[in-house]
Amino acid sequence: MAYITKKKIAQAFHDVVLVRGFSRTSVTAIMSTADFRRQTFYDYFQDKYELLTWFIDDTLTETVEHNLNYLPWIDIIKLVCYELDANRQFYAECINTQHEIDVTALVGNHLATSLLTELTHANTTETAALIWLLCLGIAQSLTHNIVANHPEDYEVLSQHAIAAIEMTLEILN
Repeated sequence: MAYITKKKIAQAFHDVVLVRGFSRTSVTAIMSTADFRRQTFYDYFQDKYELLTWFIDDTLTETVEHNLNYLPWIDIIKLVCYELDANRQFYAECINTQHEIDVTALVGNHLATSLLTELTHANTTETAALIWLLCLGIAQSLTHNIVANHPEDYEVLSQHAIAAIEMTLEILN
């Protein structure tokens, strides 16, 4: 039940941010939209920054980790690019207005999880560090694209990311 409540609060948060913007999103507005009492928010989150982190982690966990056993990493990269593009307005608002939560690092960590799981032979610290840095660079490209005045199509970005990963994997093998 706690997860469902968190999801409802997170969805309300998403909706309120789209209407009011991140800086003018209050706990009262979130909980009014979620149709819960204000105190319920504090049963699950300290503030809207913790909620933002949870929202992104939960969304990317559903997109990445829940698909690791079903989809190849290439499709997971495409899904992450699609998720970020489909919710571009929300992510752009959160990236542009707050600097407490590093959205790029959150995205990079989830991308790295998918690749490191795929590369079971990547058991050296150096290889894991290289994969993490590559994923952080890809995440930077994706999050920068969200806030760009003239963004590239997410399919083009996913192809660039896949090409960079494939080239790196070739070198590692």
